[in-house]
Amino acid sequence: MKDINNFIKLEENDSFSKLRGSDLQELLIQISEFNLTYRETLNLPKRLTFGIEIEYEGIISTFVNFFIKREFPEWDSRKDLSLKFGGEIVSDILNDDIETWKKLKTVCMYLKKKNAITNKNAGGHIHVGTKIFKNNLDSWKIFIKTYLLYENIIFRFGYGDKISARKDILKYAPPCRKELYRKIEKLYEAEKIVDLIGYIPTDKYLALNFSNIRFFQKWSSFYTKNTLELRCPNATDEEIIWQNNINMFTKLILSSTKGTIDEDFIEYKIENINPELFNNLYLYNEVNLKEALEFVDLIFDNNLDKIYFLKQYLKDFQNNYGCKNAIKAKKK
Repeated sequence: MKDINNFIKLEENDSFSKLRGSDLQELLIQISEFNLTYRETLNLPKRLTFGIEIEYEGIISTFVNFFIKREFPEWDSRKDLSLKFGGEIVSDILNDDIETWKKLKTVCMYLKKKNAITNKNAGGHIHVGTKIFKNNLDSWKIFIKTYLLYENIIFRFGYGDKISARKDILKYAPPCRKELYRKIEKLYEAEKIVDLIGYIPTDKYLALNFSNIRFFQKWSSFYTKNTLELRCPNATDEEIIWQNNINMFTKLILSSTKGTIDEDFIEYKIENINPELFNNLYLYNEVNLKEALEFVDLIFDNNLDKIYFLKQYLKDFQNNYGCKNAIKAKKK
């Protein structure tokens, strides 16, 4: 087996989706052997802000509340009635810096120490400040179309250190690609940012929650809850998984705003999509290598990010058919 640094340069940007034969096989071997580590930075711009909601079960929330209030008083901790003996930890507004990742690791270490349960109904939600879009309609359109096409890939990736979704994901974070596609003509017809109001779903319990976004106003620092929320990821007490989830969602948004996504390819995919497939939830569980390689080439600008995504997405091709809870993936 080749050393990964002799096979690909992690700082470069190769087209994984064009690999064939022995080169593709070697890539999959390298991914299988690759160990994810916690990074000091994701190289996100300072203007990009995000926040997280870490749900957990198996610990009386009062204990967690005390810990968070003592260690990070700017964060919040509260009970969640949808969780059994659990609650949620809500961060303040975060940036990609060393202090943020130290705090996240400290919280995850505490949850591990207390044997928190993260494989029942707990989720791991990510909010990103929508000011990064700068009210640019084209950026919103390409983001929505890319998400629509690859929601099934994002779901399996979001299972994190598990191979399956949490029990009630269809209640609290169901897929929304079917709804996004149903009114796709309204998206194409939109000429101003406010036109998106008649297109986007308003249900806050979808996998992608648009309900906190104020399309009808120019962004203002007074509106701190102007965020786009990704709700489908499972909860986890693994800081590397949290960081990887944040990296995927923020890089998807950034690539949409930079104009680096191949729009001709996206339009081709939209034109040839089969809406009947939206009813097949198995697509959210099984590995689709072709689409996963397309997705990483579209949103990431370096091989390291692509490897990190594919390692978590592929999970050594472990399947999850028949799982009723979020089952831990086996570590190689």
